[in-house]
Amino acid sequence: MSEHNYIQILLIDDEVINLQNINHFLTQQGYIVETAASGSEAIVKLSHGSFDLVITDLKMGDIDGLQVMKAAKELLPDAEIIIITGYATVDSAVDAMSQGAFYYLPKPINLKELNIFIKKAMEKTLLKREISRLQQKIKAKKGVTQFVGQNASILKLKDSIAQFAQLDCNVLITGETGTGKELVARTIYELSPRSNNRFLPINCGAMTEELMLNELFGHEKEAFTGAAKLSKGLLESAEGGVVLFDEIGEMPLPMQVKLLRVLQEKKIIRVGGTQEIPIDLRILASTHRNLEEMTEKGNFRQDLYYRINVVSLHIPPLRERKDDIPLLVNHFLAKYPASGGSIRSISPETLSRLQEYDFPGNARELENIIERSPALCGDSDMQIHHLPQELCSFKSAPVPSSPTPIQSLEDNEREYILSVLKSVNGNKTQAAKIIGIDRVSLWRKIKRYKNNGFDIDEYLQKK
Repeated sequence: MSEHNYIQILLIDDEVINLQNINHFLTQQGYIVETAASGSEAIVKLSHGSFDLVITDLKMGDIDGLQVMKAAKELLPDAEIIIITGYATVDSAVDAMSQGAFYYLPKPINLKELNIFIKKAMEKTLLKREISRLQQKIKAKKGVTQFVGQNASILKLKDSIAQFAQLDCNVLITGETGTGKELVARTIYELSPRSNNRFLPINCGAMTEELMLNELFGHEKEAFTGAAKLSKGLLESAEGGVVLFDEIGEMPLPMQVKLLRVLQEKKIIRVGGTQEIPIDLRILASTHRNLEEMTEKGNFRQDLYYRINVVSLHIPPLRERKDDIPLLVNHFLAKYPASGGSIRSISPETLSRLQEYDFPGNARELENIIERSPALCGDSDMQIHHLPQELCSFKSAPVPSSPTPIQSLEDNEREYILSVLKSVNGNKTQAAKIIGIDRVSLWRKIKRYKNNGFDIDEYLQKK
């Protein structure tokens, strides 16, 4: 099997003999070659195919090589272009290279030389793809760190987010109110190939059926009283992007029928219009309801449920991952710093009380508590009496407290770093990757802890 058998080349030349000779040589070398005898034929094939390299004659009857190159750059940005011509001049070579050609070869073509430049062009393409892959990997690593938590269920969720973000399929996100469904949706969008286009969240519970119809699909001029001009809908405006139907369980049944048609046909019709308008969107949906039960009762269309539930992600409630509460507290303390930028701390008793509470409003409820704490605490530590009344008066069976009560943001951070280092047997490179920082930043933190009287390296050696 040839090393080139997966490289696809589009070869264009209006001189049939030359086209056949080069095609024969490249095919013998193991390349997959498709030919075009004119610029117009080439553009059609570029529109419907996928090529790693385009080799085109410069002077052709209808559309010249520079026009083919321009089309190729727009349709296949990663493909390299080699220009060949029997009218080689310095000026034409400079012009071709300045417009993005990888190389410029005069006729008659030296086939061995052509093969050398094909290999060099492919090396450049493979390097670009590897850089893109690594950038996406880094982006994914950073992206999922937005969802705070180290509980096993959350780590699994983060892995799933990073994996499914790359698949251009519909995703159903389930979870109780306040668990972070929109954050998961935004993270999927930011890690997806569509991240350069729009992210559009639509609250299905906030609009009437009539308003939703007009907002989603838009309307034609004079479609109804007051429609003085054509108006594009939200779906049309989000072309190429990602749409989140938030709380899709609240969508009225007649709108469910219209949305199902959009998902099936990938087309919309404006209110008052007859023309079908193609749209390219990725659909995400979220709900706190049990859609399966709703389908059984006839309150949600089963066919729509199957359409949106190609992949599902469930976010566990905070009461099922109470070990993440200290991390979330740290995160929110950093997000809402006290006046003057000083770092506030939280008493062990207060943290213990927070871990005892079930948080019916989940992470959003905890965030609201921390957000309003500066007004209540002032410059003092956060104490139990600073908590809302329902937490102050809340009583439950005692829960085991942390063996080393966490009092400040730095203490909490240190304990977290220490636990990660323990889990990887002190390997700082692995620990830095898990934490989401570089090794130098981790080293600086460990040095600071040592200067403050706690030597992590010495502690790990004793253990």
